[in-house]
Amino acid sequence: MVTVSVPGKVHLIGEHAVVYREPAILAAIGMRIAVGARKTDSVRVSDREMGPDLEWPVRECKEAAEKAQRLWEEGNKKKDFSGVFSLVKGSNFKKVAIGHVLNKLNIDSGISMGFSGNIPMGSGVGTSAALAVVIAKAVSEVYGKGLDNLQVNELAFDIEKFGHGLPSGGDNSVCCFGGLVWFKKGNPNTIESLKGEVPYNLENFVLVQTGKPVKTTGELVQQVRDLDPSVRESAVKAIGLATQEMRKALKEKDFGKMQALINLAQRNLKQLGVSTPEIDTLAEAVFKIGGAAKLCGAGGGGVVLCYHRDKEKLKNKIRELGFEPMEVELGVEGVRVEE
Repeated sequence: MVTVSVPGKVHLIGEHAVVYREPAILAAIGMRIAVGARKTDSVRVSDREMGPDLEWPVRECKEAAEKAQRLWEEGNKKKDFSGVFSLVKGSNFKKVAIGHVLNKLNIDSGISMGFSGNIPMGSGVGTSAALAVVIAKAVSEVYGKGLDNLQVNELAFDIEKFGHGLPSGGDNSVCCFGGLVWFKKGNPNTIESLKGEVPYNLENFVLVQTGKPVKTTGELVQQVRDLDPSVRESAVKAIGLATQEMRKALKEKDFGKMQALINLAQRNLKQLGVSTPEIDTLAEAVFKIGGAAKLCGAGGGGVVLCYHRDKEKLKNKIRELGFEPMEVELGVEGVRVEE
């Protein structure tokens, strides 16, 4: 049995804009997905979050992954990925992800995977990215393929495409490598650790779960893509410029500036139509007490990242609104094989 774990992530700033080649700053968070894996004849998945145990023939998983690849290529031509999104919903995401890794690594045997962890599912904190990374790493370890983190990350990015269409690659990168990361989509992508510039711990942040999004990340990204270009481009550019400023603020420990930039990002994400009334209410309340708050990930619900220099004051306000704050460490270790 091999056990692998991977952290979730948050964007400190840069959601949605990063898809359009603006930079983003992401942090691996102290919530993890773990998988215990071993060789079997079929593909077996046990996950308490997803219901009863599932089992598929190896060939069925590999064919599902091949179909997902074809649908993604068709969607890429049309800039409409609804076909592949439908295929990978629910437990089929793991089926396709495992099949894809088996195909890429030329493995014809099966694997049994038992999943556990404390990352809120489908809430903007990198569940799908963490799953993609943990599956790729676990298959590699079980079958002795010896993939390094760069190779694991490449496989995870492939899998993310099935769920997101045209993802930036930032989510899977920070889940894989961990820490605090500067990311910019490109050919190749720019992935820089900010450990040297930001050698201190980011403190006084909490997460708040506002409710599970109705739409998937891929559907929300598509929704933004379908906006009037003038609306989308204005907000995307503003978030991109704020991200550049955030890097300077972090380097200089200018937490007042950091706070203002988080609030600016939330206003522009609202303009993109990916906020919700619950997120807006929370963000406004935190702003009024001198803090900052913004949605995480694709939005449409899910987790909100909140900051205040007085963490207890922040937590009390969150509870007044009927939510429960979740304390979280930012900048943790990436994928690892557990002893």
